[in-house]
Amino acid sequence: MNPISVLIVDDSEDDRYILTRQLKETKIPISQIFECSEGASALRFFLDFEKNVKRYSNGYPPTFVFLDINMPLMDGFEFLEEFKKIQVEKALDPIVIMFSSSDRKEDVDRATEFSIVKAYLVKGKYDIDQLKSEMCISSDDT
Repeated sequence: MNPISVLIVDDSEDDRYILTRQLKETKIPISQIFECSEGASALRFFLDFEKNVKRYSNGYPPTFVFLDINMPLMDGFEFLEEFKKIQVEKALDPIVIMFSSSDRKEDVDRATEFSIVKAYLVKGKYDIDQLKSEMCISSDDT
């Protein structure tokens, strides 16, 4: 697997920190981990495509997006709706893994209606092996 980059979109600084540590524990070669605290800033991160390509060179755009659902300003579902509008224009094709504390069937079903969402992890209910497996399986699908 070639080095990949990751964007973590979550309003919890603690959850971003924990996921970052867990990503490093997978031993998957990760060149860059970006963080956004809510959906609107993540959308801007993608809208600033040309600037970020120059700024981050081979680490941008991110290969994976870990996306929380419940966030202020723009939640994960609102982000996905808006992202669909710019995805083709900017030729973006990240693999989205929902990363939420919600294990409600309605949330899982709604998330998986988006073709870009390849997996759904419930915070605190997965382990490093499952994280690694979901990333490897999802990247093989592309």
